[in-house]
Amino acid sequence: MKRSRQARRRSLMIETSSHRTSSVRRIRRKLPGFAWVKKLNLGKFSNLGVVACVAMALFILVAVLSPLFRVQKFQVIQRSPFVDTSLAETILQEQFRGKNMIFLQKGDIRASLIKEMPELRDIEIKEDWPRSLELTLDASLPKYNIFNTETTNFAVISEDGVVLAEESLDGLPVIKIFQHTDMVKKRQQILSPSQLIKIHEAEGIMDADLMLPVTAVEVYLAANELHFISRGGMEIWLDLSRSIQTQLEKLISAEGKIKLYKESFDHIDLRIPQQIFWK
Repeated sequence: MKRSRQARRRSLMIETSSHRTSSVRRIRRKLPGFAWVKKLNLGKFSNLGVVACVAMALFILVAVLSPLFRVQKFQVIQRSPFVDTSLAETILQEQFRGKNMIFLQKGDIRASLIKEMPELRDIEIKEDWPRSLELTLDASLPKYNIFNTETTNFAVISEDGVVLAEESLDGLPVIKIFQHTDMVKKRQQILSPSQLIKIHEAEGIMDADLMLPVTAVEVYLAANELHFISRGGMEIWLDLSRSIQTQLEKLISAEGKIKLYKESFDHIDLRIPQQIFWK
């Protein structure tokens, strides 16, 4: 009786295993993916991969060695009359002609142009494959005329303080420059952007808060001083290395004490911290 039970158990386990195997086979026959795997020729795809790699390597070799992708032509377009296209083309020809366009970095082109032409503000570069580049150049906006009192020559400077032209431009305010013995030359950084921001800030405070018209602006480069000429020839002396607002707030606070609008002044000196001197 015991043997009979064991025999039946073994027979049942064999039937169950056979049933599972046949079920798995039926499922595999129904799934299209298994049929696709059977038909897949892995050797064929392996050969195609080798061919693709060889073709890519040949293309890279041709791209690197062939003159087909070497830059030969530059087209320079100006958006500002202060852009010297001939100089830009010379820089490009000397530094980038013959370079491979595939590996050419636009950042290198921009850096080289700005180094030689600091008046540039915007540089757009378009690739005209296989061997041409188109560049559109724009300069910083003109901000002031400057008059160098030492050499008596005019120039136009940008909002970045760079000389755009060795002449004056109608409609721009004038800054008189002192303590600069050399002629002002194009592309020279005659004033820094921070100095120009402080000058503009001071003009606004003089007009809006002190209600003193500014008739002339003077900058002493060696001393780093800003002088404003206002009504009656009165001069306001400021230190360009310090906060303009802090210096002019001293004058606003002391306006009643020194009778700013009643007395005549030769100058008011605001350069010394927490002090006002006047004559």
